[in-house]
Amino acid sequence: MPSKKRVVHLIITNLIRFILFLTFIYAITSNRTLVQTISAIAFVITFIPTILNKIFNIQIPASAEILYLMFVYGLLILGEQRGFYHGLWWWDILMTFTASLALGFTALSIIHVLHKTNRINTNPFLAAILIFSLTLSLATLWEVFEFTLDTLISSGLQASLIDTMQDISINVLGAVLISIAGYTSLKKGNSIFASTFLTSLIEKTPLLLGPKRKEKDPKKIAQEIIQIGETSKIEFKSTLRTNLHTNQPDKKMELAVIKTIAAFLNTKGGNLIVGISDDKSILGLELDGFQNDDKINLHLTNLIKSHIGNEFLPFIKTAIVEIENKKILLILCRESKKRVFLKSDNKEEFYIRNGPASVKLEGNALIDYINHKFQS
Repeated sequence: MPSKKRVVHLIITNLIRFILFLTFIYAITSNRTLVQTISAIAFVITFIPTILNKIFNIQIPASAEILYLMFVYGLLILGEQRGFYHGLWWWDILMTFTASLALGFTALSIIHVLHKTNRINTNPFLAAILIFSLTLSLATLWEVFEFTLDTLISSGLQASLIDTMQDISINVLGAVLISIAGYTSLKKGNSIFASTFLTSLIEKTPLLLGPKRKEKDPKKIAQEIIQIGETSKIEFKSTLRTNLHTNQPDKKMELAVIKTIAAFLNTKGGNLIVGISDDKSILGLELDGFQNDDKINLHLTNLIKSHIGNEFLPFIKTAIVEIENKKILLILCRESKKRVFLKSDNKEEFYIRNGPASVKLEGNALIDYINHKFQS
């Protein structure tokens, strides 16, 4: 039995379809070609979600359908049929601005998925430029569509050059706002402004986006890092939890690893390898006595959750690779845009990288660093 939300959705959808049908009939009798064309196209489009669901098993949320249908209703019925374009000077501006935002969120969602699935790897500023360009391109295609209708059926959608330039200017404003939202979203590492529906839809059709970028082999990355040696962005740890002097698990060893990760996150990122000594000798993870690789990853994840926080896990990638017949743990850390504190024994400490060492900041030095790096 359909849910109440589904019933409401069906009622609203069919009501708008009925209105579109009546509008189409009225347009024929009154010889209004533009209304006739758009109402027919809109009526057909209302069935696309059902077709996608039946044939491709792609489900569009009812709320998304209703919002789209209400936009069509506002654009067609209130705008052209009821004469709002002529009665209210701001109606055309509102519809154009709303359309530019809708196209912008589409562009933002596409760039978000490309970045998320490792098909592109760019900084937030360049991503914002891509979002702006794609939004404006989609909006320009709509202007071309209006021009085509004007040419074919004298629709009058573009009354003059001033009207066209006004629409383009509004589209530019919408593109700027969406690109700023995209920049903020990517910089903070979240997807709050991306459409959940569009993101899901795009991810289900990977052929539209092309193949993923080939990631570099973790073993080659580890070998290159070992060859370079310890720097401000590279550090080696002999073990994850075992004290080599006592051959027993030691919380201090675990905290040393987490401290380095926190320092990398607070500075400019970096790479940590566990299972190798300061002089580049491969010791291996076998010294830590874990049953298997999964246990190692789980233990590290739990340490990060306990001492740093779940929200920083997306900034950390790990891989276990074998070198010289011994396994080592590669930990790649991206720079965090949010300050990271190391929590231990009911205390919170703040670390950064200073040369090849992780240094604790306190007092005025801590305040100055946070204000300079995280408040700008």
